[in-house]
Amino acid sequence: MLPRPKRLTRATFGPVIAGKRALSAHFSVTVAPSVEGRAAAVVSKKTAKRAVDRHLLKRRMLAVASPHVLSGRSFVMYARAGSLALPYRTLARELGDLLTSLPKV
Repeated sequence: MLPRPKRLTRATFGPVIAGKRALSAHFSVTVAPSVEGRAAAVVSKKTAKRAVDRHLLKRRMLAVASPHVLSGRSFVMYARAGSLALPYRTLARELGDLLTSLPKV
């Protein structure tokens, strides 16, 4: 789990959404330049109906993202349909590959 200072707040969430986007089969990531490196995970009710499942997926996504949070860029990760059914190793590999291939901002 990311420490609270490394998570995006509502105030800093808006400008990141307008950044560059990278897609994979089960995830979408938006990245934007920032003074401090921060991250957020978004899981909609369409992706996971139960709150328990949404929180599990968010915790997994933030755990994978923690080594990729660098100063100079912030990103928002979105879970897409089918991501809940992925085993943790597959989720970590796919999301990790997506985060390493983010465009430079």
